[in-house]
Amino acid sequence: MIRRETATTLLAQRLTNEVIVTNLGQNTIDYQQLADRDLNCYTFGSMGQCTSVAAGIALARPDVKVISIDGDGSLLMNLGVICTTANLQQSNLAIVVLDNEQYVTTGGQPTATSGRTSFAGLARGAGFDDDKVLEATNDEELDRAYERIINEDGPFVLVVKIESAPANGKLDRDLLWYKLRFMRAIEKLPVGAR
Repeated sequence: MIRRETATTLLAQRLTNEVIVTNLGQNTIDYQQLADRDLNCYTFGSMGQCTSVAAGIALARPDVKVISIDGDGSLLMNLGVICTTANLQQSNLAIVVLDNEQYVTTGGQPTATSGRTSFAGLARGAGFDDDKVLEATNDEELDRAYERIINEDGPFVLVVKIESAPANGKLDRDLLWYKLRFMRAIEKLPVGAR
């Protein structure tokens, strides 16, 4: 399995004008601590909504690459978004699922992916192209997958199996400040930035 810090850092070092949307606590802590930037959109506490927010941003700004950093527990709460995004075929959208097979934020209860459920299988069943459904279980696979989602048209679903450890650090919950910062940053982003 991949360390969660590695999953964050490997992507962050590639970012230029891409929008990152993170879910809940763990992924937001990672991006706040390791890769905070104006084009990060943190969806504090809105479990199940991260990828929906990312898809909405991608619809509003088709000229910008949007990457959802969702978690397995969060995405399981809104599986309909997999079907919606598969049908919309947004070429500027990538869904990255950091799958530790448990609800870390609420105490480590196992998610369905600790059993028989596969996000890659769900994505293919929903209609994502086989070659756009990626899985990474080690750093090399993840590095290659990030290269593709940054440089190729999507939509992509990338399932990253990560260790179950919680993120390091503390969540900064200045919701209004982060929201306004993101809104100003995306508004200033030139059309055709992708």
